[in-house]
Parts: sequence; C-alpha cells; structure tokens
Amino acid sequence: MEYRFLIYISYSYSIPVGNPLEVAIFNRGYEVQWFADEQDGKENLKSKSNVLTEIKDVIDYKPHIVLTATNMVPDFISGLKVQIFHGFLAQKRPSKKHIFSEFRIRGFFDLYCTQGPSTTSIFKQLEKKHKHFKVMETGWSKVDPLFPIEAKAEGTLPVIMIASTFTERLSLAYNDLVYDEIKRLSTTGNYMFKMVLHPKIPNHIVEKWKGLTNEFFTFYDTTDLIPIFKQSDLLFADTTSAIQEFLLQKKPVVTFNHTFPHNYLIHVTETSKIESSFNQALTPSKELINNINAFILELHPYFDGKSSQRILDSCIYYLHEDKSGLRKKPLNLIRKFKIRKRLKHFSFTSNSQAFTLEKPQKSSFESIPLSQDRLKLTAIIPTGNEIHNIEAVLASVDFADEVMVVDSLSTDGTYDKALEIADTVLRREYQYSASQKNWAIPQAQHEWILLVDADERVTPELRAEILQILNNPPKDNTVAYWIGRNNHFMGEPVKHSGWKNDKVIRLFKRDACRYQDKNVHAEIIADGTVGHLKNKFYHDTYISLDKYLVKMNRYAWWQAKDYDKKTGRLTGYHFIIKPFWGFFKHYIIQGGFRDGVVGLTIGYIQGYTVFMRYAKLWLLRKKRS
Repeated sequence: MEYRFLIYISYSYSIPVGNPLEVAIFNRGYEVQWFADEQDGKENLKSKSNVLTEIKDVIDYKPHIVLTATNMVPDFISGLKVQIFHGFLAQKRPSKKHIFSEFRIRGFFDLYCTQGPSTTSIFKQLEKKHKHFKVMETGWSKVDPLFPIEAKAEGTLPVIMIASTFTERLSLAYNDLVYDEIKRLSTTGNYMFKMVLHPKIPNHIVEKWKGLTNEFFTFYDTTDLIPIFKQSDLLFADTTSAIQEFLLQKKPVVTFNHTFPHNYLIHVTETSKIESSFNQALTPSKELINNINAFILELHPYFDGKSSQRILDSCIYYLHEDKSGLRKKPLNLIRKFKIRKRLKHFSFTSNSQAFTLEKPQKSSFESIPLSQDRLKLTAIIPTGNEIHNIEAVLASVDFADEVMVVDSLSTDGTYDKALEIADTVLRREYQYSASQKNWAIPQAQHEWILLVDADERVTPELRAEILQILNNPPKDNTVAYWIGRNNHFMGEPVKHSGWKNDKVIRLFKRDACRYQDKNVHAEIIADGTVGHLKNKFYHDTYISLDKYLVKMNRYAWWQAKDYDKKTGRLTGYHFIIKPFWGFFKHYIIQGGFRDGVVGLTIGYIQGYTVFMRYAKLWLLRKKRS
C-alpha cells in the first residue's frame, strides 16, 4: 500500500528528528512531505525539495500519518496525528508532580511514540486517564544516526563539547565567569573545544562565544548535534536536553549549576573546579559509568539505530487499528484558536476522532472480509533478547487468532513485554533454531501457523494475502507457502549480494511440516505441496556490526557441528580457497558490488563466516572448543 506521511515541525531543531524518518519512509517507497508552522523552521527547510509551504497545500495533500515534532498540530488536517517529540525530558527537577506537568496532554494526538521506559510508564498512566490516544514505545528517531557507537582514535587531544539551554536563568552561556574560564582553557592546548548554542539564544551572546574561535575552540552554528557528539569525549552543559542524547554514548557529562544532583552527572557549581571536573570525566569511575548505564536503559534502551523503523511500523499498524473504543478528543477551544491564528487559517473543520484507514489503497488485495468459517491462524515468534523488536513484530501479526511468543530466557525485558501483548508466552532454554521451532509448533492451538522471526515484519500487503488464503483455503494438497523477504542491512535495502531472491517457508500446516534437524539454516520439510505468496516480509537483520559479527560467529560454530560428518581432512582449500570463494560469489557473481558499502560488508562477512566455520571445526576436532 502507498502511504502519505507528513513531518510537521515548528523550529529548526526538530529537523534532525525528522531526517531519519524521512530516509526510512523513502526506503519503503512511501511518500513524505515536510511542513513548518514557524518562520525558523520554514527557513531551514529551504534546502529540501519535498516541502509544503502553505497550510492549504497540507490540507490538499491529505496525509495518512502526521509525524509531529512540536507541541501542537492542526486538528483540521487529515491523518493519524503522531507525537514523535522534539527532545528528551530534561529532568531538571526531581518532583514527581513536576514530571507529570512536563508530560502535558494537549488533546491533539492519536498516538504517542515514546522514547523509553521512563517516558512510557507515565504516558501509559495518562493513556488510561484520558482514553483518547494510544502509547507505543519505539525509541527516538533523532538518535538513530548516533549508532553504532564508534571508538575514537587514540593519541588525540580530548574533545570537549559545550552545549547550553536557552533559558537565561539556567544557561551557562550567559555566565561571564564560565566564559572567562573556557577562554583560558582554550589557550592551554590541553583540550579541543566544540561549542553549539540553542537557536533561541540572543545573537549578542552567540557572537561573544564565537569570538573565542582559535586552533582549539570551534563554534558550530547547527542544530544537528550528533556528528559533534561522536567526535567528543565529554559534554560540558547546564540543563539542556542535549545531556540525555550525549549520555546514550556512555560518555560522561559535566554540568554547571544543574538544578538537581543526578548521580549519572558530574556536577560543578564553581568555575574554579571546571578543569578538575573535566579531568575527572576523562578518567571516569566505574560507579559513574554504572550510573550512566542504569539511566540510559530507562531513558532509551535502543542502540540499534532503528527507532525510525519502529515508529513507522507502529504508525502503520495503528492507522488500520479499530479505534472505536477511544473517547473523542477534548474540545480544546483556546489551543485550537491559537493554532488557527498561527497558521492564518480559520477552519470550522475539527477531527475529534482518531484517523483510521479502513482498507488498503492501490493494493491488489483491496478488501479482505473475514468469513465466519475461515481457517484459524497461530503466529509464532521466537525471541531471545529482542526488546528492540518485540512490540513492532507483535503489532505486525495482530490479525492472528493466537499470538505465541517462544522466548529463549531473555534478560532484557523481552519476556515481560511479551506477557503484556501476546496470547501465549512460552520459555525454553535455547539450543538451536530448528530445535526451538520444532518444540513450539505442536503447541499451537490452530492448524495453520505463521512463523515470524523478531527482525521480520508482516507488511499490510502480506497480511491481506495471508487472510485471503485463510478465507479461501487451498483445495489441493498445499500444506505450506514460500514467502520472500525484502532484506535490509545497515539501514539500506539489499538488492543483490545473494539476498535478492531470499525466501523462507513460514506459512504452513502444523501437523504436516517440521524443520530439518540442523543447527543452522534449517528449512521446513513439508509433507505435501508448497506454494508461493506474492508479497514479502520486511526483514532487517542488522542491529550493529559488533552484534552481527557475534551472530555470524555463533552460526559458524553451529555450522561446524553440521559440517563435521560431511567434511574430510581440513586443508588450505578450506581455510583459503573457500572463504575467498564465499566473498567472490556474493560480491562479484551475485552483484554485491552494486549494493555499495553494504554489499562489500556482506561479502566480507560471508567470507569471514566460511573461514570461521572451518576454524571452529578444527577446534572441535581438537576438542578445544
């Protein structure tokens, strides 16, 4: 199905929130436009070609989904109104009452895509209270480019980033003593400073700090902070929300006159102690690092750079969801007048019900009615530490009559989240994939099974095709179906590299199919005919390069066990020729070079995995595993 997205902002600092979403939308082949309701946002969107400049153009565009990184959004335009946030909660005060006041419900939104447990827990309480919106935890799109975290080259000067909030009472940028100390330190040659200031800080303050520019001090006039985050060893700040973003790298933050002594920060109240605090941060204690880790697991426990994709999955899922149980949004007359005044568009139209798209448009499966006597379906999702995937994959199989999660003793919260959503949750110690799946299949309630890995998504088109089969079951001996996969790696679609025609048997009859008893790459053995579906899974196996290599190492070990019986004496052929052939086949013969850096990476990893398979087989035979 073709979806129309609108990214709605006010100020330029929200553009980095929307950029990763724009990329994810384009990668899926959907349409996306931008709109800013303030002049600052309009000016900074001029470099983009997909921008609507007038509110009447937004109305005519008729978006299906409005991704909003500002506090208000027009109620008179179409689409599911989704709050994606323009910042983290700054946590400037400890009071619970104050925290709830920061989570202000303004009555415009149908869906809140929250950043992590610390925000989700409170929004879930507000969801129960107000009952006119839904809350889904997805992670925050703005920090997607922050991952994977890259190690800094050794032997370089420590880089200190300086950032400040715009409120004069809280901002270090207005403090003359801080200015004098940074000016002194920037001439010592001991540190490299990189500074940014909030766009709302007055120009005379900005020009004052720009005047410090020298070999060791650089001022950046930008709202895209992530490249500077990556280059920096520590952050010097006040109460700015950039603190939370920076901490996701597990790097220390020194704060000046912060309003609350959080244990994951190094606090300074006197300018004479700034330099010693910098040195303390550059050799952080284990206690500080542990405190940072504990904080960010509550703030944003997603380190895969895929929050944008989870947001899209959640939006598309909720766009089609029945919302008849929701209350109407509040009248909200004063705020509605303000947004009309800002946009100079005084419309009497007001969409008080959450927007729902009932049926796919431009799809070969226009409308799939569910007959009373259709075949029932169990969806099985194997998991193992998949907290970053669990909600989105379960949302994509919500049409199944039974949703069963088979969890391999996860320790990251996957099991608890599955208990909240799935119909059935089973736990079993992991041996290997085929063993886990063959154990789960007989426990399904229904005859037909759809097995979906946690890093896969059932697209609306595939869902419709599956429902069509359940409504009109095959009259021949078809007991299973091949399903293709649109593969992605490192955030990019893989069109070659041997993955182009990737397919798996995933829709099948419970009592007619079993997986081969193999450690790796086991496929279904079907007692009957196997058909083919036209539509494909969305599949993105990449979490981070480090974790992907760990996964490939694990596969190599399992393959070594499978290859032991059919491999003769190990020679240079196995350790040199076969790994080189693995790379050559994927990168040259199967066109991996056409996939750019992604194709080169896949080719290298394939060759590396072949080498590790035989290295581990050698160790296995030497009983050195």
